[in-house]
Amino acid sequence: MGGRAFADVPSSIRGVIVQEAGSTSRVTLALDRPAQARTFFLSDPSRFVIDISNAQLVMPGGATGQGAGAGVVRRYRYAQQPNGTSRVVLDLEAPASLVRQELGGRRNAAISFDIAANAPFTPAPAPIQRAGRDQRRRTIVIDAGHGGRDPGAIGVNGTREKDVVLHCALMARDALEQRGYRVALTRDADNFVELEDRVHFARGQHADLFISIHADSSPNAATTGASVYTLSDRGAMRAQGMIASQNWDLDLGNTRASATRDILVDLTQRETTNRSAQFAQVVIPKLGEVAPLVRNTHRNAGLFVLLAPDVPAVLIETGFLSNATDERRLGDPRARERMAGAMAEAVDAYFAPPAVYAAAD
Repeated sequence: MGGRAFADVPSSIRGVIVQEAGSTSRVTLALDRPAQARTFFLSDPSRFVIDISNAQLVMPGGATGQGAGAGVVRRYRYAQQPNGTSRVVLDLEAPASLVRQELGGRRNAAISFDIAANAPFTPAPAPIQRAGRDQRRRTIVIDAGHGGRDPGAIGVNGTREKDVVLHCALMARDALEQRGYRVALTRDADNFVELEDRVHFARGQHADLFISIHADSSPNAATTGASVYTLSDRGAMRAQGMIASQNWDLDLGNTRASATRDILVDLTQRETTNRSAQFAQVVIPKLGEVAPLVRNTHRNAGLFVLLAPDVPAVLIETGFLSNATDERRLGDPRARERMAGAMAEAVDAYFAPPAVYAAAD
């Protein structure tokens, strides 16, 4: 390109969103291109500063403003610096540490930071106490695919997908409830549920995670193994188009301006997609301990049950009923119970509080 090189073109910061993410506060900055971030903490009062070099603040409220926080972040403030740096300051409720940082790439330039209080911090009202995990009781929605008039895939020896996945869903529910989670099923019997009703149900339950369980089929009888799907980029665009058509109201605070809402919707969906991918990376090795996996196990698609813009979601294909070996495995109740246990272990690992390390003196 002529003139300045691409790297010299300032990045634009289009929005900031602060959300609770387990025991941490997650701060996400929406950028139109990758940028370098420098961060540091200040004390008395406690603050976390994010400096984005060669960047301009293109916020709906202008180049200077503030917004509401969540968790240990009381609020955030932003302003343009004379040297071309954009600064975002997080005012903290208590001293905290940076436990995770994710820098975006060219496809998704958003930058996110996870911040955790150095000492236990509980905003009012006090949540339900749970030992060894985030204090708030998590809601997991388990979706057994197909059902009723829709049998799903049919195995080479007649095994029906709808039966296999329902039993696996019931076993996953039991394993999760034993761990203290609140679990809701989209179906707990052999009945048919429309796809859009499954998504509406998960959102109505304010689910922290949505797991849809299926069994696959392939023209190639040799194909075997489990796989995990999360939302594709094309699917994310489809989801944005359905927010209005499906009356999917999002909790975006008191935001009324359409430009601001569009930015926050985009940030919310990106964050949801990232969390879905994080769970996929946790559950895949757990499944691999109890079942074979296909190559390229983590896959992306625009499947309807993955479209909720504010509920992290995965679709787990437990195996191929078109493969005789997989069909025998999925027909074994003990094997299904092991897969359900692997899913529950992955949920535990996903919601486990991050380790916080203090710097040596």
